[in-house]
Amino acid sequence: MKGLGTDEDSLIEIICSRTNQKLQEINRVYKEMYKTDLEKDIISDTSGDFRKLMIALAKGQRAEDGYVIDYELTDQGARDLCDAGMKRRGTNVPKWMSIMTEQSVCHLQKVLERYKSYSPYDMLESIKKEVRGGLENAFLNRVQYIQNKPLYFADRLYDSMKGKGTRDKVLIRILTSHSEVDMLKIRSEFKKKYGKSLYYYIQQDTKGDYQKALLYLCGRDD
Repeated sequence: MKGLGTDEDSLIEIICSRTNQKLQEINRVYKEMYKTDLEKDIISDTSGDFRKLMIALAKGQRAEDGYVIDYELTDQGARDLCDAGMKRRGTNVPKWMSIMTEQSVCHLQKVLERYKSYSPYDMLESIKKEVRGGLENAFLNRVQYIQNKPLYFADRLYDSMKGKGTRDKVLIRILTSHSEVDMLKIRSEFKKKYGKSLYYYIQQDTKGDYQKALLYLCGRDD
């Protein structure tokens, strides 16, 4: 967020895809490094409902995943999402926010599955029809992450390398933070969706010692 403008895509990716523990650690380190709260900088660099969603998620205070899923609650959550969007004129954005920011990922996965029973569209399609701009982008990222975490990061990696030039910061951030966590799953989703391996794409898009470092983080070719 420093300097002119905010790298909105990176802000969304980081805030929408980190665990409570990671977000709390980010808040702590951010304050140590920049002598100000992350929330204050989000407030100064964003606006409207997008700002409210980023602040709510950045707190890292949503419910933790549990071993027992309450299917009555997930069904009610699906109904609430539908009632707040497709079943009314104008979207009840605060209701969408409360559901997406307060419940656990495991709970929300079931909510999104049930949502299809009450809406003619899936949640991603509903978001595209109901909201625009940064808020749309943030909701889409949040839902994609909830539905399939490895595929979410596979898509971000692909986006960082497609077209002219490479978004190096995105590529480096995801590879370094996932190389020892779930890279095998990300690689599997990447090849399944894009037809060639992540390793191949890195080879085609980078060179030299930088390429060697990224390939090491990626692991072997699939």
